[in-house]
Amino acid sequence: MTRISEAVKQDHAVVRRAFRRLRDAAPETRKPDEFMWALDRYLIVDDLVVAPALEHRIAHGGTRHRRLSDDFESISAKLRHMQRFNPAEPSFDSSLSAIWVDLEPHIREEATGDLHRLEESLSQADSEALAKKYDDLKELLQHPYGKDGVPDARTLTAILEMPRQELMVKVGISGD
Repeated sequence: MTRISEAVKQDHAVVRRAFRRLRDAAPETRKPDEFMWALDRYLIVDDLVVAPALEHRIAHGGTRHRRLSDDFESISAKLRHMQRFNPAEPSFDSSLSAIWVDLEPHIREEATGDLHRLEESLSQADSEALAKKYDDLKELLQHPYGKDGVPDARTLTAILEMPRQELMVKVGISGD
């Protein structure tokens, strides 16, 4: 069965691939929705599952949880900003790069530090249960959007702008 660190690292890989496809595409053929949705879905699930686990399970977890929440808010704000631009505009490239400037160190720090410390504090069964919660929430967020899993622009905008507490209520989970 999958452990929490494996589930999160799989999402890191999905986000990286979507970023690279978007960055490397010809400006006139870019379709940013896949990247935006992969990243926002990752941020939502990480914020609702991993960050609270870090807060409750590792030393200085509350401080790390607050820092992760700041990362999530900053990256989400940059996603909303990027959404204003046509993918062929130079401002789109600048916005995309600005997201990666925040995201790349976040992913690296989480993969090499946070997840390792979290795994050390969990039994295998607890890690697998947390991974199941992570995957279940990810799946729940995926379902309404069809086989490719990307919401239309209106739905994506609503999700990006929705406060996390309101989103938690809408997807039917508690903050624990």
